[in-house]
Amino acid sequence: MGIPGADRFLNCVLNRSGKDTVMKTVVLMLVALGTPIYMVYGIMKFQVETEQFLPEPYFSVVLLMGIIAAYLIYAIVRTMVQHLERDEEWIASLIDYASYNGKDTMPLSEILRSMTELANRNYERAAFGLFITVAVIYTILAITYLFIYIDDHILVILEVFTTAFVLLTLGVVSGIVHDRMGMIDILQCRFTKEFSEMMSDGEHYIGTMSKGKWVNNPLMHTILTLATLGFYSVPFTLWTVHRMNLHIKVQWDYERSVLEWMASRDGAIDVTKVEKESRKGLLNYIRRAI
Repeated sequence: MGIPGADRFLNCVLNRSGKDTVMKTVVLMLVALGTPIYMVYGIMKFQVETEQFLPEPYFSVVLLMGIIAAYLIYAIVRTMVQHLERDEEWIASLIDYASYNGKDTMPLSEILRSMTELANRNYERAAFGLFITVAVIYTILAITYLFIYIDDHILVILEVFTTAFVLLTLGVVSGIVHDRMGMIDILQCRFTKEFSEMMSDGEHYIGTMSKGKWVNNPLMHTILTLATLGFYSVPFTLWTVHRMNLHIKVQWDYERSVLEWMASRDGAIDVTKVEKESRKGLLNYIRRAI
């Protein structure tokens, strides 16, 4: 029979690929910056060759990038929410482990309670709803533009409005994700410190997870966004994703040390993965111990 909390923690670690997503910032940069630059370059080259300098093609670029940016918002929020769900299970399993060893887990449970209040599935649903709304409206604008003449001045206003809306939304959402991920990092590091002090002994010592530097200054972000006409939200989003990736990777490294500590403390000899049929088709894991 496995040790309560230990098997649960092991399952959480082994199934982390289903919850944790490391978003490639290079790919995001190519999509967010490379795509519009390449499209604009192609349009300008064509207009120079044909000597037809019209604003219409740029409207299509704006609409397409607006839809891509809306999906990026959804992907970032979804990554944060799913990682938070795994962190909650992660912490809960270690609380079970400490409780099994006769420790007072009240301080640890308070940290878990604070963690659950940071975000939930409604964040992901709202982000998905935003993506669908932007995709539908911008597609309607594109189709309408094909059949109805739009004055150049109105076209420019639409381009400015749609671009400003997406950039503003991207900046606001990135600020929220940056703030929530910073709180997740702080609470998780605080938990590992409490857990280490509670469970470590002279023979078996478990360290703490290193805390990242999540500097969140809403006033500075607002000033930079206004000063750059909203374009600051693009590098800020990439920076937020980068910091989120670092947090996940640091946690992965710490998990390995926790499993090694558990194996040494409980006398584990190996870990075997066994596939079994279940309604959800998930993998079941067995942790062998002496």
